Amino acid sequence: MLSGMDSPAPVAAWVVLAVALLALGVVAAGLLLDRRRRPAEPEPGPGPPPRPAGRRWAQDDLPGFLEAPPGTPGAGDAGTTPPPEPAAPGPAGPDPAGRTVAGLTAAALALVAVLAAVAGLAGGGDALPGPPAAAPAPRPPAPTAAPPSTAPPDLPPVPADPLPGERGAGALAARSVPLGDDGVTARLALGGLVLERRAVGVTVAYPSVSVTVGSGRALAHLLLPTWNCLGDTAPADPAAAGCTPAVVEYADLPTPALEVTRDGDTLRLTGRFPTYTRPSGTPPAYTGRVYPLSVTVAPAGRLRDGEARAEGALFLGTDRAESLPDPALSRIRVAG
Repeated sequence: MLSGMDSPAPVAAWVVLAVALLALGVVAAGLLLDRRRRPAEPEPGPGPPPRPAGRRWAQDDLPGFLEAPPGTPGAGDAGTTPPPEPAAPGPAGPDPAGRTVAGLTAAALALVAVLAAVAGLAGGGDALPGPPAAAPAPRPPAPTAAPPSTAPPDLPPVPADPLPGERGAGALAARSVPLGDDGVTARLALGGLVLERRAVGVTVAYPSVSVTVGSGRALAHLLLPTWNCLGDTAPADPAAAGCTPAVVEYADLPTPALEVTRDGDTLRLTGRFPTYTRPSGTPPAYTGRVYPLSVTVAPAGRLRDGEARAEGALFLGTDRAESLPDPALSRIRVAG
């Protein structure tokens, strides 16, 4: 924004003032030179005063006519005497109309100069102090963009005891937490585990667990393919043992409902996992079953490039399922 001295109005006023003063000086100089060039009037001396200008006879012949009437000798000399030369016209006086125009011009230029000076002083801030102008209202500070937060968004909680058929499950199925500088991610495939005992046979599962831990938070995913078997234990191969496949259950559990204990690169996960199913053509729905589980996972050997085969176990009550030795199914990676 331009300040008072930066405005073009005072500059234009000073330019007009300079032009008006210059023009006034030119007019004054012209009047002075005109006065100096005017010749001085002759002073009156001895002798007859100049005859007034006008149409008069050059010489009065009445006395000569009386003294020498026509026909007397020498009468013609009076008529032949040459008339005196007319007096040269005196210098013309100053033109009053020119002086009037010059005076009016000088007065107009002086007025323009005064107005331009007043405008320049008013625009330049040198005018007499007047009442202080009202201060502009303070502007609110411009909103600054909030710095991007490095913390990931909070994970939505899951219901502790959902009702059978309740909707809203599976919201965390595709989620994970960032590992940061020293986080851990692991997956563990386990052998058979008895879920329920019935009058005739048992319901068994062959669970898989995956977890991401970092920045003080964790999220675990549980996969439970279930089978109905006639025995009282979980066979190593349910299909070969004649078991009938049942539904596949899923569970997702974030912190703080999921408790994570870390000892070096060894993790222990504890929590109550509410399971849900994925019926064909309908959204996921909770089964109403909740399994209190504990899982341990650790590297099976020395880490190479931060990775190694994982080993561990899953506990449900007094039942236990051991991890499978397949390095493609059980794996752990430590960040940093």
